[in-house]
Amino acid sequence: MPTETKPSRSEQRAQMLEVASAMLKEAGPEALQARRLTAAVGASTQAVYTLFGGMPGLFEALVADGFERFAEHVEAVPLSEDPVTDFFAQGRAYTEWALAHPQHYRLMFGLTGGDLRFHGGLEMSASRARVGPPEGRAAFQIMVTAMDRVQASGRIRPVDSLVAAGQFLSATHGYVLLAIGRVFGQEADGLEVISALAVNLMVGLGDSREAVERSIASALEARA
Repeated sequence: MPTETKPSRSEQRAQMLEVASAMLKEAGPEALQARRLTAAVGASTQAVYTLFGGMPGLFEALVADGFERFAEHVEAVPLSEDPVTDFFAQGRAYTEWALAHPQHYRLMFGLTGGDLRFHGGLEMSASRARVGPPEGRAAFQIMVTAMDRVQASGRIRPVDSLVAAGQFLSATHGYVLLAIGRVFGQEADGLEVISALAVNLMVGLGDSREAVERSIASALEARA
């Protein structure tokens, strides 16, 4: 009789991470418990420690996986000859992913209760210090690189791209949290608010309002 092949350690890890992601999507970070998770994959609770070093390691893996998927979605936005349009289109892709994965987004940014709040994966530092896990840094670097393109085009005055990107991140993150909380009656209402805010921020950096409004209209059309 053929012998059953035992899954490799990496396969077991991937399976548990997949099940954990499904539980996260369904009930949020607070519902993730070692006993429930291992029961779902038919393993002992020891498997969490063997594969991830414990529940904190599992949450860190979920955060890293989230930022990888998030970055892939944003980077998939096709680039055009207008870097401002591209910057806004990537911003729209950011909100698309976040609103499609609200529980994962909460975990990635440390918006959970108890000890889980320390598992946020994105940190920025104006001193250029390398902070946060590599997946979070890579995700934020997409926004910084997009701002570099905007600056190189001459549309805005010379600025620190990291700080400018951080301003847009602050605005976008705030919008996402309000949208997740269903503050806006309709999606169009929230989109109108964040679009106007994005225009004002870019104008504040030196671009003309007319040019920015054309760019953001093109970005929204491209993501429609």
